Amino acid sequence: MQLYESIFIVRPTVTEEEVTKVVEKMKGVVEKNGGTLLQTENWGKRKLAYEVEKEKKGTYIIFRFKGDGKVINDLEHNYRMEDSIIKFLTVKPSKGDSGTLVMPSADEGRPFRSRSGHDREDRRWSESGKKAD
Repeated sequence: MQLYESIFIVRPTVTEEEVTKVVEKMKGVVEKNGGTLLQTENWGKRKLAYEVEKEKKGTYIIFRFKGDGKVINDLEHNYRMEDSIIKFLTVKPSKGDSGTLVMPSADEGRPFRSRSGHDREDRRWSESGKKAD
């Protein structure tokens, strides 16, 4: 069995009770197909990077589990059939992965950009007073 991570995003209009029901349903899909659920995390409502199905926010849920192709196929089929899920992705983590999921901070991974689109490196000046290349 391979190790997988799966993230899905639930519509922001869905109540916490309904989110819990969706999570339990998806856990059942993993276990029904012979998979072993190792970790489940609810990252709560977060702003999406871009609009998805006219939604700007969503509740992020992450699963880490062991399974085979049958588990993935059935899980992703159920994601597609669930109206409250607007986006999902399932991946194999890299071999050097520590095994711990860490929620990113709001600013993590974003380089500073000015309004003109240039980063700080573009603003360095040479000794002659001209902009450095």
